[in-house]
Amino acid sequence: MIRVFKGMVLAFLPVLCAAFVSSCGVGVQPLMPTPVLYTESGHKPLDHLPPGERWKERRVYYVTNRSRQGGAQRISYGNGISPDLSVGTSLIGFGGPDMTWAHLNRVSAESERDDVVELSIAGIAEFGRIPANSTVSQAAGPEAAAFWLKELNESIDSSRDKDLLIYVHGAKVNFYNSCAFAAQLDHFLGRDMTSLAFAWPTHQNILSYVSGADVHRAYESAEALADLLELLGSRTDARRIHILSWSAGARVATRGIALLRERHPNESAASLRRRFRIGTAYFAAGDVPSHEFVAAAPAIDSLVERIIVTQTDHDSALESSSRIMRGGMRIGQQGNDLNEDEIAVLRSLKHLEVVDMSEGTEKRGFDIVGHRYWFDHPWASTDVLLSIGTDLSPRERGLVPGGLPMQWDLPPDYPERLRRLPPPTSFRRWNR
Repeated sequence: MIRVFKGMVLAFLPVLCAAFVSSCGVGVQPLMPTPVLYTESGHKPLDHLPPGERWKERRVYYVTNRSRQGGAQRISYGNGISPDLSVGTSLIGFGGPDMTWAHLNRVSAESERDDVVELSIAGIAEFGRIPANSTVSQAAGPEAAAFWLKELNESIDSSRDKDLLIYVHGAKVNFYNSCAFAAQLDHFLGRDMTSLAFAWPTHQNILSYVSGADVHRAYESAEALADLLELLGSRTDARRIHILSWSAGARVATRGIALLRERHPNESAASLRRRFRIGTAYFAAGDVPSHEFVAAAPAIDSLVERIIVTQTDHDSALESSSRIMRGGMRIGQQGNDLNEDEIAVLRSLKHLEVVDMSEGTEKRGFDIVGHRYWFDHPWASTDVLLSIGTDLSPRERGLVPGGLPMQWDLPPDYPERLRRLPPPTSFRRWNR
């Protein structure tokens, strides 16, 4: 059976590589396209920052169960999986040495750029390690994450936005990629929030994912994510903790949040929501089987303020994943293969929003497709920012009701609707 499966994988490998090569690459990341929120408003994402905060570099906190490499002179994290969690900060540089702050601010608001703004890791500082199977008290101790938690709380307390964003990456990426993506999201959120990259140990080749090796690592890493949420909920000052997962990261987030609920079966959902303070759980182009997600959805729904699932009608990575791997359709695919009972479960959820990026294509004149659309398409990335950076409802974010009670679509006049919003000088001022 193993030989047969490997033969199937090898036979489909050219197709899979073509599907995934543009979706989860590990090259140097350029600055993402400017969200339409800024190009329509005429405001720059960094205009409101005072002179003392106008640095090109941006600090991103990280937690990783990747094994550490290098010695005293150089810190890096490889593809090995560690039973412990390493915690620290990475400093992400925006642009080369000749780029000025004014130039970065200008290109961050342009719909068409002449310059490619590459992101780099300017430095990594590991602050501690949390041993496997640690209690919250042990993890927060002086021999583990105490100094890191102190620094994290200082960042939260000094930020204009007291929320914390956790980014959970997809397959076929490295440590650098997770930090770079988190930094870009933070950048276009106006650098008002504290961001954290949860870097789980996926390999940089698609075969490791398709064969199931990295799928196993995703579920194993869900335990670490649940541990992290326990720690952050009890030992940080974050007003709310948001979780944005992409692609295979949806497997980590789905299992991790559900596991958090399972660990406290005798405590009420209201009590747990107050303790863990999870705001938005955003599943962008999620590569988790729909049946699996539905099974975990009630537990997730009981803990979070809102669940947002984005879908599109043509995501070649998810199409290949659902066809070659097990589990049926993915939550990031338009349509579903759910039975009536599973659909009833989704309808019963209090906090679910499904944002269909492809509905209304004919009226708009274009479709929003691919596996990176949530990041690369200015309309889709705008809803990501508004969903995490504000408390606005879907209608207030410019969306319109879709064909199902929990479905929302991007209308043809979406940019015009965004112009009615206040200037995005500080997202939290938009709270209802």
